[in-house]
Amino acid sequence: MSLLNLNAYKTIKGAYAKVGRNPVTTASVLRLMVPVTANKTSYTFPILQGDATTAYTESVYLNRADSFTATSVGIFLGGLQDAGTASTNNNYQLFGFQTESLTTAGVTNANSLFYHSYLNIAVNNVQYLQNFDTFRCYSAPIVQTGNIFATGGDTTAPNSINGSVSGFAPLTPTLQFSGTAKIDITLNLPTALAFTTAPVINLIFRGFLSLGASNLNK
Repeated sequence: MSLLNLNAYKTIKGAYAKVGRNPVTTASVLRLMVPVTANKTSYTFPILQGDATTAYTESVYLNRADSFTATSVGIFLGGLQDAGTASTNNNYQLFGFQTESLTTAGVTNANSLFYHSYLNIAVNNVQYLQNFDTFRCYSAPIVQTGNIFATGGDTTAPNSINGSVSGFAPLTPTLQFSGTAKIDITLNLPTALAFTTAPVINLIFRGFLSLGASNLNK
């Protein structure tokens, strides 16, 4: 656990202890997903279980009985296989930059998302994140070229990505999401994404899940 996350964990546990509560708190993730839509420049993300209108098996939403403290956020395009076709079996990568796979799928201006967009988050009508630039989450790693192994090797060119850090920006201060709160998450793009095969925007929060810690269980 990084020093930042360790300090966040101690702060969370200390805050609950002050009000006489001790919920089980563990490292976790929220994965919010929305499909890219033609001519659309503003996207809202459902965060609570049952609120999503499009079902994705890989998504992770917040249970209304729990709370989540977000310590970092990442923004990615996914849902497309290398051939540029839509994935029906979750066999796809997450991209935080304009890559060849996105170009093959007809997504020719993904950098408008990664360079020039802004994230806004309000909880119970209080703006806790305002004009958070997505360029903080931009990740364009070095591409490995040639065969990975001399015999029978992979001839593709996978990206050199570290899944623990690539594409994620720290949130300081952290964001607190309660399952009983009104949470509005909006991503604003300067121009609509162009596409032939529609990708999916993945908004991923990493942090700590506190079980049964929403206001429902006070």
